[in-house]
Amino acid sequence: MAKPAATATTVLRALEVRRNEDLVLAESALLGERRVAWTRLAMLVMFGLSQEVLAGLLGKAPRFDLLRLVAAFGYGVFALGHLFVLHRIKPNARNAMLVPLVTSAIDFGFLTFQGIRSFYAYGRCYPEMGAISMAIVLCFSVARFSWLHVLCSTVLACAGFLAVGLSTGTFDPISSPFVLGGFIALGLLIALTNLSVRGMFTGLRSRDNLTRFLPRQIVDRVLAGGEAALRPVQCEVTVLFSDIRDFTTFSESLAPREVLEFLDDYFGHMAQVVKGHEGLVNKFLGDGMLAFWGVPDRNPAHAELAVRAALDMRKKLVEINQARANRGDAPVRFGIGIHTGTVAAGMLGGADQHEYTIIGDAVNVASRVEGLTKSLGHDILVSESTWQQLGDGQFRGARVAEEKVKGRKDPVVVYSLENQEPVAAATAR
Repeated sequence: MAKPAATATTVLRALEVRRNEDLVLAESALLGERRVAWTRLAMLVMFGLSQEVLAGLLGKAPRFDLLRLVAAFGYGVFALGHLFVLHRIKPNARNAMLVPLVTSAIDFGFLTFQGIRSFYAYGRCYPEMGAISMAIVLCFSVARFSWLHVLCSTVLACAGFLAVGLSTGTFDPISSPFVLGGFIALGLLIALTNLSVRGMFTGLRSRDNLTRFLPRQIVDRVLAGGEAALRPVQCEVTVLFSDIRDFTTFSESLAPREVLEFLDDYFGHMAQVVKGHEGLVNKFLGDGMLAFWGVPDRNPAHAELAVRAALDMRKKLVEINQARANRGDAPVRFGIGIHTGTVAAGMLGGADQHEYTIIGDAVNVASRVEGLTKSLGHDILVSESTWQQLGDGQFRGARVAEEKVKGRKDPVVVYSLENQEPVAAATAR
């Protein structure tokens, strides 16, 4: 029964992610449609006024035609009404798909009607003006993300131009195919551009979501591996657990706001150190921090990277305490426990809230090792399983004790870690 539940949760989470992505795309589509509406209105005013003014100046004012006037008036009402509605509605994925199809049909329908009606009402037609007008309306597709919108606009542009040319006898076997080819080329360019922009957009969204809980150094590798990189796995990792010493006593002299400000600054520094060594900061537990190495990026040097991070956290604490001393504040002390073991790693949580985390005995042991730092008088302790993976001569330390810890039958052997510059740099893989 557990497996179907996990599958259902995964499906719900995937649906939620897809829904959020569709909503964001709908918001962008709505913004693009508003720009199209303003451009449509400007085109209508510019073309209408320029045609009337030029005709008047040249003494070629067109005869009155009721159908053209009604069509122009109706199109103007549509342009204004559409603009008004777009500034009142909320983003909707379904509307983002359907509305551009309807408005494209109205735009090209109006241009086609005006071209044909102009010929029958006044005995003349300007195919070059019609081609340019339809090309402009085709360019409206730049603001629309779906390839279907671009295809629809391209087909309507070609159909409208053909309808005008064949109805008015202005279809030229040499120039007209060139115009139609231009429409197709323009539509193809817009479609490829939109697909590229959409891909970059969704890629940036995915990267932004991943960098909320993964170090930037490994986000690219996770994205390259796809969703499989975040699926549940069982593997060996190195876990680091840190805790601020005597934090309860320390915080009693501070206001709640000051406590939060201190923790925000402290964890900001320490989290950067962990991420700088390709670690993943899993969570903050009051004044404690849980981080790990080895998943989802399978770096075999996870133990070495964790120890180097602990040494740099020690250096960073010296800098923090120096700044506090300059302000007349008391120094801060911490304890760090590091342990290497097998865990289950993957995404946990429902559709509304989830995180990438690890579960297993290794997490508990790391916490117990950190607890031993208080009784054994060391700020950093490393379990034997981690120490054995570090290699000879890379780090200096000493076997401190063999202690029984809560929840484990066998005692845990711990090593101290001297403040030093390691001999060799970890190799990032």
